[in-house]
Amino acid sequence: MRTTVRAGRRKIEVRHADKTLFGPDGATKADLADYYARIAPLMLPLVKGRPVALERYPEGVGNSGFLAQHPAHPRWIRTVWTSSGRMMECHEAAALVWCADQDAITLHTWSSRTPRLGLPDRMVLDLDPVGQGPDAFHTCRQAAWSVREVLTELGLTAYVMTTGSRGLHVHSPLRPEVDDTEVRRLAKAVADRVAARAPAQWTTRVRKAARHGRMFVDYLRNGMGQLAVAPYAVRARPGAPVATPIAWEELDGLSSSQHFTLDLERDACPFAGMRRHARSPRRALSLLDRGEGGVVPRPREDRSTDEG
Repeated sequence: MRTTVRAGRRKIEVRHADKTLFGPDGATKADLADYYARIAPLMLPLVKGRPVALERYPEGVGNSGFLAQHPAHPRWIRTVWTSSGRMMECHEAAALVWCADQDAITLHTWSSRTPRLGLPDRMVLDLDPVGQGPDAFHTCRQAAWSVREVLTELGLTAYVMTTGSRGLHVHSPLRPEVDDTEVRRLAKAVADRVAARAPAQWTTRVRKAARHGRMFVDYLRNGMGQLAVAPYAVRARPGAPVATPIAWEELDGLSSSQHFTLDLERDACPFAGMRRHARSPRRALSLLDRGEGGVVPRPREDRSTDEG
């Protein structure tokens, strides 16, 4: 079965549109393509200009997938030369729908944009709970609030999203002033400060054996060629969960990173205008190097009223 999906000024043919990608009786390839066409107005401003890698599952999520960083593509899709070769970019809705036709369920992007590749305009802290269930995710939410507090102390802003997998990502928009290595150094310093506030719960030890059951405050999404799941990307899991930006006041009401799914409908994005709130990583690093930037955390009840 084939179908045609209109995406902006183009029509994209979706082959094997009735193929089930998300398990028995789950969403089909046509459902995935329709979702990306629908969500494009919110998703594109967040991924435009970023090199994209595709997580493809030709036989659906119950089978092995693979990461494609250099897929063959139509000539109308933009590409850019990177340190790992030529990669595609998504500048229009049709590119997202084309990815769905390729059985690319999830899109992952760089932290920098063309033409300033290597000078990140965002930093990502990745928080995955240890174990399963509401208590584990509660600790993850607490860590996200702590990341926000540390970023604020350093003069940086914070935005949060579910990953659609297990945990949360906290994004901090940056002015593209310093290179990948320096942003990774900044991310590690932020993670260290977060872990120091609850050392029995959180750690920055990379080796799992050294964590002793503590949650890893993951700063490794930052660095040359590192990838992070794109906002609004669908995850390769049964139920088709979606990596979804949320407002901070929504966070405490969540019990799972997979709360939002393929049927997500939104008129506005909590990440809209994020780039206008980009702050200086050079200044934040200077504060850290001088041992400054520490303030008394805000009272817990005030967190929902101070938007980043």
